[in-house]
Amino acid sequence: MIDNKRTNNPEGVRRRIIDAAYEAFVTQGYLATGMLELRERASVSGGAMAHHFPAKRDLGLAVISDRVADAVRQTWIEPLHRCVDAPTAIDLIFENVIGELTQKDRVSGCPLNNMAMEVSQHDAEMRALVSAVFAAWHEAMSAKFAADVEGKHAIGFNPQRTATLVIAAYSGAMAMAKARQDVSPLNDCRAELSELLAEKYRRP
Repeated sequence: MIDNKRTNNPEGVRRRIIDAAYEAFVTQGYLATGMLELRERASVSGGAMAHHFPAKRDLGLAVISDRVADAVRQTWIEPLHRCVDAPTAIDLIFENVIGELTQKDRVSGCPLNNMAMEVSQHDAEMRALVSAVFAAWHEAMSAKFAADVEGKHAIGFNPQRTATLVIAAYSGAMAMAKARQDVSPLNDCRAELSELLAEKYRRP
């Protein structure tokens, strides 16, 4: 049922559409989701949908820049800023993600990785947005590793390459977990990254 009070709030309507699209794109895929389905999910009229998002591509761009980027920021970048060092942050992130997925009893995959796999070959602007989110994630991770090296908490590794490894390992583990509907690949990845980083963070 459409909430008439909310339909008089253009920003609220826009946000409702984006929220519905984000959920649909993450769970069933961007290409598999139609605009009519999204209208029904968001409980908006065709006119409201056309006003805010004339085409699904416009909605896809908004989902990446608004929701996917925010998901990466909340899940990864903010914990990296808060924690004392990179290994502590990474282990905490894995713990939180595994706990959330276990509670949901469903694995939809990494929102950024899902969108990257679907849109990168089809739309240059969407690919650029996805790449920018990966770049922000990689920059935050690299900076944390570099700060740890600078502070002599860790030695003997390249912060940028190690950041690439962590992001690739997490993204791949999420893809495997999605395919299996089982968090065990994330548990394996968490354990191996912990051991690998422990070697780099040993004091001389």
